[in-house]
Amino acid sequence: MNSSSSTMSFVLSQKGKPLLVMDDYVFRLNKITNTTKYYRCENRDCTATAHTDLNNVLLKVNANHSHVIEPEKKEIRIFKQIVKERATKESTPIPKIYEEESTKNDFKILDYCYFTVSKRDDSLNKARRLETPPIPDSQIFGIPYLYTRTIENEEFLCVDKFIKRKTRILLFASNEQLKVLFQNSIVLMDGTFSTCPKIFDQVFTIHSIKYEQCKIYLMNKRNIYIYIFQSFFHIAFICGIGLLPDRKKSTYRFVFEELKGLAVRMNLVFSPSTIITDFEHSLADAIISEFPSSNQYGCYFHFTEAVYRQIQHLGLSSGYCSDGSFHNRLNLRVAKHHPNIWILIRCIQGEEIRFNHVLIQMIGGLTCRTKTAATNAIQQRIDTLYLRYQNNEITVDELLLGLSYVVAKNTSAKRKK
Repeated sequence: MNSSSSTMSFVLSQKGKPLLVMDDYVFRLNKITNTTKYYRCENRDCTATAHTDLNNVLLKVNANHSHVIEPEKKEIRIFKQIVKERATKESTPIPKIYEEESTKNDFKILDYCYFTVSKRDDSLNKARRLETPPIPDSQIFGIPYLYTRTIENEEFLCVDKFIKRKTRILLFASNEQLKVLFQNSIVLMDGTFSTCPKIFDQVFTIHSIKYEQCKIYLMNKRNIYIYIFQSFFHIAFICGIGLLPDRKKSTYRFVFEELKGLAVRMNLVFSPSTIITDFEHSLADAIISEFPSSNQYGCYFHFTEAVYRQIQHLGLSSGYCSDGSFHNRLNLRVAKHHPNIWILIRCIQGEEIRFNHVLIQMIGGLTCRTKTAATNAIQQRIDTLYLRYQNNEITVDELLLGLSYVVAKNTSAKRKK
């Protein structure tokens, strides 16, 4: 990056000290008084100096350098500073961060990077460790203040309680997320396990669905309902992410009671009319106990997973491809199975930022993303199958067989291409 003769900027040294950059020469901070900061050229044999006030306004400069200019050094420092900042704030593997930032720079400049790969990784790993609290090996640990707040420094850890002596529940949600959750009537709940730290059992997510109508299909006389919704990316707002110690009914009831208490403190009520879940019995039982007037439905995504498992068991289909939407995105962001608690919380903080962005866009009139022709064709086939079933034109077995052709993908055909 080239600068003119009048430009002045600041970068950080490897030890986090400010460096003054002027005309592509680098000055180190030498002394600070009550009124002035004194800088001198980083080349010890050079007598060039610069003075600024405490607000970094240039007061005086002696630019008689005794050596040639080396603009590459400034670029290298900026490159290192960006990589180090990302390494301390993200969970992305350090080699991947380095490669991503390298592609943004001129490789001729990077030729001047004198440190070896091992030295680079060691220094960045050390910087990451200094910024990361010790990794706990049980649910009994302290959470630093920064990990209890949003990136915008608002309250975020809304529930942190022990339901037993060594059994803990954490729930992250901003006030805006809770408001959206309590003010809407359709709620989706689900759990994921691969992104959960080993000291907990599951990551439990609560979503609120807006801006699009959903379809309900009556499966049989026992009132088993399947709830179908589309365009998950735009209409399902993540309103809370919890870390739960188990999958017991009592644990889910504890979470719901805490949410009800939070709603009361906000002068709101948490009583959704529609709750969509997977087919976990303990969660379903807890919902019946805590929300007896709510309608509970099974999520179509989980239904098709269950259908396919049975279809595969019966040998009716041999290929399947699915997308867990939010959980799939969370898995990609975490980039590893069973991350440590601090990596996961950073990702949860990032999801809160995404929530705000999507909410603002939707309030501003952004519509749900347009469905593709393929999506509409699949939806029409599903509608037709259920209509035939409701009209007693096909049996349950025929319905499941028909759905197998909708939910299953011919992966072998793709491999041949």
